[in-house]
Amino acid sequence: MKNFKDKVAVITGAGSGMGQALALQLASEGCNIALVEWKEELLNETRELLKKHNVGVSSHLLDVSDKEAVDNLPNEVIEHHGQVDIVFNNAGLSVASTVEASTDDDWDFGLGILLHGVINSTRAFLPHLKKRPESAIVNTSSIFGLLSVPSQSIYHVGKFGVRAFTESLALEMQLNKKTVEVYSVHPGHIGTNIFSASRFKNFEPGTTMFGKADTPEEAGKIFKENAPTSAKSAANIILKNIRKKNKRILVGIDAHAYDLLQRIFPKWYIYFLPLVSIIRNLFPKDKIN
Repeated sequence: MKNFKDKVAVITGAGSGMGQALALQLASEGCNIALVEWKEELLNETRELLKKHNVGVSSHLLDVSDKEAVDNLPNEVIEHHGQVDIVFNNAGLSVASTVEASTDDDWDFGLGILLHGVINSTRAFLPHLKKRPESAIVNTSSIFGLLSVPSQSIYHVGKFGVRAFTESLALEMQLNKKTVEVYSVHPGHIGTNIFSASRFKNFEPGTTMFGKADTPEEAGKIFKENAPTSAKSAANIILKNIRKKNKRILVGIDAHAYDLLQRIFPKWYIYFLPLVSIIRNLFPKDKIN
């Protein structure tokens, strides 16, 4: 898909971060937008920002883990816009916990959004996308869908699952010669507010790999401020790769470094991860927005 003008894009997690950045960039190119978000104030914020663009915009307040609501979403979008051409399954959060400390509710909460939200949305929209002359599904995994670190087991299961689901679907579409393009996105450290919707179990005040933080809120602020890639740059990278039909999209120099490490040192990459943080600090950071 080389041109987004007059297309209709559905974006989950559109209230902030990469979702909001994608909405703004696509709208600037003449793409109509269906915003999907579970926090009303964030949904309204993005809708307000889109007013400067002369495109159609619809707002859909829902939780992507609610299967019934997601199943109804395609009809709502088509009723408003008349069609749907591209779906960005971008909504996400993190549940930071060791396996032992995690609860059934943590797993249901995390995977409901990270994995089942992507699966439900993809399955709901796929029949409609197949009717279009060209269309695309863009599922956000993570660099944590390529490698693993401690205390992120729920996030890893979700993101590895999204990667496997998306790559399998891409092969199905290719083998059956369907017009639906399928993309798996693997962001590295992006300047977003992902911490604000996340759960922390046994958070210990002290020095993180990005600086000193006494609360999860402080850790989130430090995480965003020290990101080498802004949400705006991430959105531009994703859209650029869609135009080039690159089905696996690595976002950020650190994502490329992590991917290379796990390929070269599949058993030992964990010991090299701090080196990536040092190296990326040698490069200028994007302006975080």
